[in-house]
Amino acid sequence: MPDNRFLNHTFLITILLTPLFTANLHAAAKKWVDEYGQVHYGDRIPSKYLTKEHSTISDQGIVIETTAKSKTDDELAAEAKKHKQKAAEERQKLIQARKKALRDRVLTDTFTTENDLILARDARVEAVDSQISLAETLIKNDEQKLADVKQRIKSIKDSGREAPENLHKEVVSVSKQLENNYAFIEDRNNERKAIIESFNADIKRFRELMKEKHEAKLKEQN
Repeated sequence: MPDNRFLNHTFLITILLTPLFTANLHAAAKKWVDEYGQVHYGDRIPSKYLTKEHSTISDQGIVIETTAKSKTDDELAAEAKKHKQKAAEERQKLIQARKKALRDRVLTDTFTTENDLILARDARVEAVDSQISLAETLIKNDEQKLADVKQRIKSIKDSGREAPENLHKEVVSVSKQLENNYAFIEDRNNERKAIIESFNADIKRFRELMKEKHEAKLKEQN
Protein backbone atom coordinates (compact mmCIF):
# COMPACT_ATOMS: atom_id res chain seq x y z
CA MET A 1 0.00 0.00 0.00
CA PRO A 2 1.59 3.34 -1.03
CA ASP A 3 2.62 5.83 1.57
CA ASN A 4 0.08 8.69 1.52
CA ARG A 5 2.59 11.06 2.97
CA PHE A 6 4.91 10.41 0.03
CA LEU A 7 2.06 10.91 -2.45
CA ASN A 8 0.96 14.15 -0.83
CA HIS A 9 4.52 15.42 -0.80
CA THR A 10 4.97 14.56 -4.48
CA PHE A 11 1.63 16.18 -5.37
CA LEU A 12 2.61 19.37 -3.53
CA ILE A 13 5.94 19.59 -5.32
CA THR A 14 4.17 19.13 -8.68
CA ILE A 15 1.74 21.95 -7.91
CA LEU A 16 4.53 24.29 -6.85
CA LEU A 17 6.67 23.58 -9.91
CA THR A 18 3.88 23.67 -12.49
CA PRO A 19 3.60 27.52 -12.69
CA LEU A 20 7.34 27.81 -13.18
CA PHE A 21 7.29 25.19 -15.88
CA THR A 22 4.25 26.71 -17.57
CA ALA A 23 5.70 30.22 -17.45
CA ASN A 24 8.90 28.94 -18.97
CA LEU A 25 6.97 26.97 -21.58
CA HIS A 26 4.86 29.96 -22.60
CA ALA A 27 7.62 32.58 -22.34
CA ALA A 28 7.52 34.96 -25.32
CA ALA A 29 10.44 34.79 -27.74
CA LYS A 30 12.21 37.68 -29.41
CA LYS A 31 12.68 37.89 -33.14
CA TRP A 32 15.17 40.08 -34.97
CA VAL A 33 17.02 40.23 -38.29
CA ASP A 34 20.75 40.79 -38.53
CA GLU A 35 22.59 42.92 -41.05
CA TYR A 36 22.77 39.97 -43.45
CA GLY A 37 19.01 39.42 -43.47
CA GLN A 38 19.21 36.34 -41.27
CA VAL A 39 16.24 35.91 -38.90
CA HIS A 40 17.07 35.10 -35.28
CA TYR A 41 15.01 34.02 -32.27
CA GLY A 42 15.90 34.12 -28.61
CA ASP A 43 14.92 35.29 -25.17
CA ARG A 44 17.08 38.43 -25.44
CA ILE A 45 17.94 40.73 -28.33
CA PRO A 46 21.62 41.64 -28.72
CA SER A 47 22.19 45.30 -27.87
CA LYS A 48 23.37 46.22 -31.37
CA TYR A 49 20.01 45.13 -32.81
CA LEU A 50 17.84 46.97 -30.29
CA THR A 51 17.68 50.01 -32.57
CA LYS A 52 16.51 47.81 -35.45
CA GLU A 53 12.97 46.56 -35.95
CA HIS A 54 12.23 43.56 -33.73
CA SER A 55 9.21 41.59 -32.50
CA THR A 56 7.91 39.66 -29.55
CA ILE A 57 6.32 36.32 -30.49
CA SER A 58 4.06 34.07 -28.44
CA ASP A 59 4.65 30.33 -28.10
CA GLN A 60 1.99 29.89 -30.79
CA GLY A 61 4.14 31.88 -33.21
CA ILE A 62 1.89 34.96 -33.13
CA VAL A 63 3.49 38.40 -33.14
CA ILE A 64 2.18 40.15 -30.03
CA GLU A 65 4.34 43.27 -30.22
CA THR A 66 6.51 44.95 -32.82
CA THR A 67 9.06 47.64 -32.09
CA ALA A 68 9.95 49.81 -35.07
CA LYS A 69 13.54 50.63 -35.81
CA SER A 70 14.90 53.85 -34.36
CA LYS A 71 14.74 56.78 -36.78
CA THR A 72 17.87 58.50 -38.02
CA ASP A 73 18.51 62.20 -37.42
CA ASP A 74 17.59 62.92 -41.04
CA GLU A 75 14.33 60.98 -40.70
CA LEU A 76 13.48 62.78 -37.47
CA ALA A 77 14.25 66.15 -39.09
CA ALA A 78 12.08 65.29 -42.11
CA GLU A 79 9.26 64.17 -39.81
CA ALA A 80 9.52 67.38 -37.78
CA LYS A 81 9.43 69.43 -40.98
CA LYS A 82 6.36 67.54 -42.16
CA HIS A 83 4.57 68.13 -38.85
CA LYS A 84 5.51 71.82 -38.96
CA GLN A 85 4.19 72.14 -42.51
CA LYS A 86 0.96 70.38 -41.58
CA ALA A 87 0.52 72.66 -38.56
CA ALA A 88 1.06 75.70 -40.79
CA GLU A 89 -1.55 74.41 -43.25
CA GLU A 90 -4.02 73.84 -40.43
CA ARG A 91 -3.42 77.38 -39.14
CA GLN A 92 -3.97 78.75 -42.64
CA LYS A 93 -7.23 76.82 -42.96
CA LEU A 94 -8.36 78.20 -39.61
CA ILE A 95 -7.48 81.74 -40.67
CA GLN A 96 -9.40 81.33 -43.93
CA ALA A 97 -12.39 79.91 -42.08
CA ARG A 98 -12.39 82.88 -39.69
CA LYS A 99 -12.09 85.33 -42.58
CA LYS A 100 -15.01 83.66 -44.32
CA ALA A 101 -17.12 83.78 -41.17
CA LEU A 102 -16.27 87.47 -40.70
CA ARG A 103 -17.10 88.22 -44.33
CA ASP A 104 -20.44 86.42 -43.98
CA ARG A 105 -21.27 88.46 -40.92
CA VAL A 106 -20.34 91.72 -42.68
CA LEU A 107 -22.54 90.80 -45.65
CA THR A 108 -25.61 90.04 -43.56
CA ASP A 109 -25.06 93.01 -41.24
CA THR A 110 -24.37 95.56 -44.02
CA PHE A 111 -26.83 94.55 -46.73
CA THR A 112 -30.51 93.77 -46.37
CA THR A 113 -31.28 92.65 -49.91
CA GLU A 114 -29.37 91.51 -52.98
CA ASN A 115 -30.29 94.78 -54.68
CA ASP A 116 -28.33 96.67 -52.00
CA LEU A 117 -25.21 94.80 -53.07
CA ILE A 118 -25.85 95.56 -56.74
CA LEU A 119 -26.26 99.27 -55.99
CA ALA A 120 -23.04 99.31 -53.96
CA ARG A 121 -21.18 97.52 -56.76
CA ASP A 122 -22.46 99.92 -59.41
CA ALA A 123 -21.51 102.93 -57.28
CA ARG A 124 -17.93 101.65 -56.88
CA VAL A 125 -17.66 100.92 -60.59
CA GLU A 126 -19.04 104.35 -61.48
CA ALA A 127 -16.42 106.05 -59.30
CA VAL A 128 -13.64 104.16 -61.06
CA ASP A 129 -15.16 104.93 -64.47
CA SER A 130 -15.06 108.64 -63.59
CA GLN A 131 -11.35 108.41 -62.83
CA ILE A 132 -10.74 106.59 -66.11
CA SER A 133 -12.74 109.20 -68.04
CA LEU A 134 -10.72 112.05 -66.49
CA ALA A 135 -7.44 110.31 -67.32
CA GLU A 136 -8.58 109.77 -70.91
CA THR A 137 -9.34 113.49 -71.22
CA LEU A 138 -5.88 114.35 -69.89
CA ILE A 139 -4.32 111.92 -72.35
CA LYS A 140 -6.20 113.49 -75.24
CA ASN A 141 -5.03 116.98 -74.24
CA ASP A 142 -1.44 115.83 -73.71
CA GLU A 143 -1.35 114.04 -77.07
CA GLN A 144 -2.45 117.26 -78.77
CA LYS A 145 0.09 119.25 -76.73
CA LEU A 146 2.87 116.82 -77.65
CA ALA A 147 1.95 117.00 -81.32
CA ASP A 148 2.03 120.83 -81.20
CA VAL A 149 5.44 120.94 -79.53
CA LYS A 150 6.90 118.46 -82.00
CA GLN A 151 5.50 120.52 -84.88
CA ARG A 152 7.11 123.67 -83.48
CA ILE A 153 10.45 121.90 -83.20
CA LYS A 154 10.12 120.67 -86.81
CA SER A 155 9.23 124.16 -88.07
CA ILE A 156 12.24 125.66 -86.34
CA LYS A 157 14.56 123.00 -87.74
CA ASP A 158 13.06 123.45 -91.25
CA SER A 159 13.98 127.15 -91.04
CA GLY A 160 17.59 126.18 -90.40
CA ARG A 161 17.62 127.06 -86.74
CA GLU A 162 18.24 125.00 -83.62
CA ALA A 163 15.13 124.35 -81.50
CA PRO A 164 15.36 125.72 -77.93
CA GLU A 165 16.26 123.23 -75.18
CA ASN A 166 13.05 123.93 -73.30
CA LEU A 167 10.98 122.55 -76.20
CA HIS A 168 12.91 119.27 -76.11
CA LYS A 169 12.43 119.11 -72.35
CA GLU A 170 8.72 119.70 -72.82
CA VAL A 171 8.53 116.74 -75.22
CA VAL A 172 10.14 114.54 -72.60
CA SER A 173 7.87 115.87 -69.82
CA VAL A 174 4.63 115.47 -71.77
CA SER A 175 5.65 112.01 -72.98
CA LYS A 176 6.30 110.96 -69.38
CA GLN A 177 2.94 112.33 -68.30
CA LEU A 178 1.24 110.39 -71.08
CA GLU A 179 3.00 107.21 -69.98
CA ASN A 180 1.83 107.73 -66.39
CA ASN A 181 -1.76 108.31 -67.44
CA TYR A 182 -1.78 105.18 -69.62
CA ALA A 183 -0.51 103.17 -66.63
CA PHE A 184 -3.12 104.84 -64.41
CA ILE A 185 -5.92 103.78 -66.74
CA GLU A 186 -4.60 100.23 -66.85
CA ASP A 187 -4.56 100.10 -63.04
CA ARG A 188 -8.09 101.49 -62.82
CA ASN A 189 -9.35 98.95 -65.37
CA ASN A 190 -7.82 96.16 -63.29
CA GLU A 191 -9.42 97.66 -60.18
CA ARG A 192 -12.78 97.85 -61.96
CA LYS A 193 -12.54 94.19 -62.94
CA ALA A 194 -11.59 93.19 -59.37
CA ILE A 195 -14.53 95.17 -57.93
CA ILE A 196 -17.01 93.44 -60.22
CA GLU A 197 -15.58 89.98 -59.49
CA SER A 198 -15.56 90.62 -55.74
CA PHE A 199 -19.13 91.91 -55.65
CA ASN A 200 -20.37 89.10 -57.87
CA ALA A 201 -18.83 86.59 -55.45
CA ASP A 202 -20.45 88.47 -52.54
CA ILE A 203 -23.82 88.43 -54.28
CA LYS A 204 -23.56 84.69 -54.81
CA ARG A 205 -22.59 84.14 -51.16
CA PHE A 206 -25.36 86.49 -49.99
CA ARG A 207 -27.91 84.35 -51.85
CA GLU A 208 -26.56 81.23 -50.14
CA LEU A 209 -26.70 82.86 -46.70
CA MET A 210 -30.25 84.08 -47.27
CA LYS A 211 -31.29 80.61 -48.41
CA GLU A 212 -29.71 79.03 -45.32
CA LYS A 213 -31.44 81.60 -43.12
CA HIS A 214 -34.79 80.94 -44.79
CA GLU A 215 -34.41 77.16 -44.48
CA ALA A 216 -33.45 77.47 -40.80
CA LYS A 217 -36.51 79.63 -40.18
CA LEU A 218 -38.78 77.08 -41.84
CA LYS A 219 -37.20 74.30 -39.78
CA GLU A 220 -37.89 76.22 -36.57
CA GLN A 221 -41.53 76.72 -37.57
CA ASN A 222 -41.99 73.04 -38.27
